[in-house]
Amino acid sequence: MISMEDNIMKNALEVKNLCVKNGDFELKSINLTIPKGSVMGLIGRNGVGKTTLIKSIVNQLQHSSGEVLFDGLRMYGNDVKVKSKIGVVFDDLIYRVGKPKKIVKIIAPFYDEFDMNKYNLLMDKFELNPNKDLKKYSKGMKTKFNVIMVLCHNADLIILDEPTAGLDPISRVEIIDFFLEIMQDENKSILFSTHILSDLEKIADYITLMDKGKIIFSMDKETLIEKYSIIQVDKSAISDELKRNIKGLKENVFGYQGLIEDREPYKNIAGVRFAPASIEEVMIFRGGINENV
Repeated sequence: MISMEDNIMKNALEVKNLCVKNGDFELKSINLTIPKGSVMGLIGRNGVGKTTLIKSIVNQLQHSSGEVLFDGLRMYGNDVKVKSKIGVVFDDLIYRVGKPKKIVKIIAPFYDEFDMNKYNLLMDKFELNPNKDLKKYSKGMKTKFNVIMVLCHNADLIILDEPTAGLDPISRVEIIDFFLEIMQDENKSILFSTHILSDLEKIADYITLMDKGKIIFSMDKETLIEKYSIIQVDKSAISDELKRNIKGLKENVFGYQGLIEDREPYKNIAGVRFAPASIEEVMIFRGGINENV
């Protein structure tokens, strides 16, 4: 029989009933689990609470109730030990000025497991000049440097808040491919908040959708893709039942369109058509509905 302790140790992160007030904004009873060795994509419109959640997880914002467990260990009260195993890359980059060779000399001593050999290899891999001031780096280069610094202190949980925003397509591909390389190590896990949902199509194992400070759903990506379909209904075929069951129902010149969970009852109705739903379409049609799946 698997004990509760065994289950906890299989999770890189557990957020339990977390409530946070940040000015007028509030996170309400957030529950989130990231299994070890997986990538969790965090999606939702601007202002729904993604960055607030991330800052609460790493104890940059105080919570009013609930708890955060990293590998079974409570974040609050164990900050130093836990944070040594967590790496965070915010859209608002931590390192903006200074030469990398000086920054690394300052930062490395704070981590027992900082790997200078990996640092040098990754700087070469991404063709970053350690003697060039960061203020002369492009945004893509700065992002790469921030990711390198996170990886070189051997973080087991990597938290990314819009790391590829504003990058050119080639830099984005390089970063995503790099994350895929990282995930070859089954002890590494990633929480990846992004608006570029095509990135999550490539890398995510699980998807969490937030809206208005709540989690709408959190499930594995394959289940998500199988669960939802885009439904298109001619005006002559629409019914009250369909209107009730279609999420994010929109009317257009051709009829109606939206998201549906169970397509089976409507498969043989004339004037009703289905198409696979992408992660982006699920967010567009499913977001803004504050109820659990």
